[in-house]
Amino acid sequence: MNNSVHRIIDTRKELFWDKGPLDPEKDKFVIVERILEFGTEEESQEIVSCYGDEFAREVVRSSRNLSPKTVNYFAWLLDIPREATRCFSDVSPRTWQPF
Repeated sequence: MNNSVHRIIDTRKELFWDKGPLDPEKDKFVIVERILEFGTEEESQEIVSCYGDEFAREVVRSSRNLSPKTVNYFAWLLDIPREATRCFSDVSPRTWQPF
């Protein structure tokens, strides 16, 4: 795996405080998810270039932990229709069902 992933993991430990030792291959979904949500623009670009555009698209499409603002931005950047993301497709028009 690219040294930039290891460098980001080592320098941004506050993003992964609840995780044990991270394996850049096994934990790549969590790594990409947290860097997209909380990382800098440069870190996001590095992570996307390391793991590839298609994997980043999969994270944006299927993550339950990314904020709507983050999903909206990366959907635009990675050319994903907003409706194709879990964030914008799981929104229920009703918060409760009547009797």
